[in-house]
Amino acid sequence: MAGMTPAAIPQVELLLVPECPHADAARAVLREAIAALGLDIEVTERVGDFPSPTVLADGIDVMTGLAAVAGAACRLDLPTAARVGQALTAGPGTGQVPYPAELAVGVTRDRISTVSAAARTVHKQILGWFAAHGHAPSRAELSGSRVSGAELDGLLDELHDKDVIRLDADGAIRAAYPFSGVPTAHVVAVDGGRAVYAMCAIDALGIARMLGRDVTITSRDPYTGANVTVSIQDGQPQWEPASTVVFVGSDTNTAVAGRTGDCCPPEGESCSAAAADRCCGVMNFFASTTSAQDWWQANPAAAGHVLTQAQALQLGNDIFGDLLHS
Repeated sequence: MAGMTPAAIPQVELLLVPECPHADAARAVLREAIAALGLDIEVTERVGDFPSPTVLADGIDVMTGLAAVAGAACRLDLPTAARVGQALTAGPGTGQVPYPAELAVGVTRDRISTVSAAARTVHKQILGWFAAHGHAPSRAELSGSRVSGAELDGLLDELHDKDVIRLDADGAIRAAYPFSGVPTAHVVAVDGGRAVYAMCAIDALGIARMLGRDVTITSRDPYTGANVTVSIQDGQPQWEPASTVVFVGSDTNTAVAGRTGDCCPPEGESCSAAAADRCCGVMNFFASTTSAQDWWQANPAAAGHVLTQAQALQLGNDIFGDLLHS
């Protein structure tokens, strides 16, 4: 196709369950769309536990605009030649749909809206300390604020009860989303500051916007062990490897009954476990869609979505971008 360089030609995959009755029709759709564009593309077929048939262009489902999901199912939205053609001619980062709406429900900022003004002041102090020092403040280090002693204890307990921060069994600060007071797989080096641990991949991605600084995130794929790096400068990310995706969801063993993939429940619903316990362990960077799918199939208790880079960064920004200012 004129104007499309070899480097711009997308990788096309056809995902099928064994003996999918729509396999031949999907193959025909792919041949039609590729021929109409005059492209020379070799389609890779993969048979396994997938919504079938699914056509991926550079790891993105041509029918939904989302990264591929795991789990055997017979699709009702069969791929069409028109949607395949649109996906094959769209430039990188174009045509992306927003992240699923339920992921924005009941997020950190909504929990924060329920705490008292005094607790919010302490919360901002905690976040600022993490950013400046790279670790959680002790109670003694917080005592320089306007409150101390029993009053400070009460405010920290309030923030913990609202799942804005997490305290450990000894009352020390274990987490203040997006920061972790204990080591995690996600290290965020802040330009002009210290390196700090993030609770999960989405938390790590939201730190740059929250602080208004450039950051470099180093993490690893929990399935393959491959290194993942995201450098965000002036709001623009550079992903390594370029095929990186992010899984967002929850552990169904601790999630809200009847809800899947929603880390934070809507207002009025309660959880038996904090977000740190039901979500952060499964929300990770993966070096490729294939790795995310393989991990998902190996961890059936995880429910959620595989997000593209743009969707994951937008979600992180939406959750944490105004956290220090709202």
